[in-house]
Amino acid sequence: MPSRTWLSHRRERRREDAESSPPEPGLALALFTVFTSLAVVLVGGIVLDVGFLVPLLVAATVASIFGLAMGFRWSEIQEGILRTVSQGLVAVMILLLVGILIGVWILGETVPLMLAWGLELLSPTTFLVGAFTLCALFSLATGTSFGTIGSAGLALLGVGQAMDYPLGLTVGAIVGGAYLGDKASPVSDTTNTAAAITGVDLFRHISSLLYVTVPAAVVTLVIYGFMGAAHRGGPAPEQVGVVQDVLEQNFTLSPLSLLPPAILIALAVRRVPAIPTLAISILVGALVALPVRGAGGTEILQVATAGYTSETGNELVDNLLSRGGIESMLETIGLLICALTLGGVLERTGTLRVIIGAVTRRVRRTGTLIISVLVSCYVMLAGTGNTFVSIIVPGRAFLPSFAAHGIQARVLSRTLEDGGTVASPLIPWSLAAFFIAGILEVPATTYAPYVFFGLLCPLFSILFGFTGFAIFRDRQPSPDTTVETLVER
Repeated sequence: MPSRTWLSHRRERRREDAESSPPEPGLALALFTVFTSLAVVLVGGIVLDVGFLVPLLVAATVASIFGLAMGFRWSEIQEGILRTVSQGLVAVMILLLVGILIGVWILGETVPLMLAWGLELLSPTTFLVGAFTLCALFSLATGTSFGTIGSAGLALLGVGQAMDYPLGLTVGAIVGGAYLGDKASPVSDTTNTAAAITGVDLFRHISSLLYVTVPAAVVTLVIYGFMGAAHRGGPAPEQVGVVQDVLEQNFTLSPLSLLPPAILIALAVRRVPAIPTLAISILVGALVALPVRGAGGTEILQVATAGYTSETGNELVDNLLSRGGIESMLETIGLLICALTLGGVLERTGTLRVIIGAVTRRVRRTGTLIISVLVSCYVMLAGTGNTFVSIIVPGRAFLPSFAAHGIQARVLSRTLEDGGTVASPLIPWSLAAFFIAGILEVPATTYAPYVFFGLLCPLFSILFGFTGFAIFRDRQPSPDTTVETLVER
């Protein structure tokens, strides 16, 4: 009996040891791990230009080796990877549905109709302003930057090409407008996440972020206005006329084709979740394709799988409208899984938390506090590629610091969006950048310098932090205030 008790005790100790994890790494090791992993991604994806798939896997391997050296077991690292990848399954479903939606909407002539109307309503001098504004309005109504880029953005890409605008500039205006709406829409998931994680009422959060969003949008419109006025697209008028003739000859351009986006907007306004909203919009698009194009069930299923193939004989139109389908999203999904794998390793080993924790402990001034939040959002984006992680982790980490400085949480919530939301398409290996590159076929390294809205928001946020403008003050809570008690308020 005594020996059995001793043996049971030994087994229990082993089980406890197996369940325990090594302490978090020191700051130096955390920084070395994160920056070495990101250096691998940057060198492979940008310097060597071999794409991001293999560099992300190599970076995840490097981070895993560092994790093993820290004392983590492979089972623990694997558990972190599986947890993070599983959190991305909703994004995978959305990507698949958006791929189907694009193919079906082209078949049902929704995208060709939007392209034709864009050519009719926009001129070369007003195109950039119009593209930014239209995408902002569509995204504000639907709350989804992905849906906006895959529908209105795709049509506007064709308009920009017909008007001889550089691809990077056109996509920069589209992405900036789409993320303005994603940032400020009350039906946007990122907007609601930023408000919820900081315990701020949704509309107080939106009213706070308008202080940064409005001036950033105005300056962006001014820049696009000057660039449009200076645009000299030589063959644009002839090209526009040719594209319009091709669309009229090959498509019926029936107003019935506007029903799918109308349904999409209506469902989004009623706050129906993204997946059923996209599924219903696809179904409506398929039903519209029956009378508009005379499409049968087999053709609809083929387009949903492999995408639509345009055969008008016009190279520009055919390149633009030969898109969509589940197969078009497979590479993007692969990139997403690889990015989440790297993020899972960095999260499980605690390296990102250590870096953010070190930042929060060294902040003294309001302006520095704002910069620290923005930098933390960028670090989380660079490390995980995930917008929500870049909002949630810094949000919880910095909430007590804002309270200790007597600054209301709605200043933090808007700063999280100035960093986590609008910066997400600017990181070349983020989910947003992968999606945009997959849909519009333009990489982040090409369009990012022209997303003026995304570049200006953090600058205004920092300016307000140092000047004190729109920094809403509150009474300072007691020193033992926790994240949970602050969110409960």
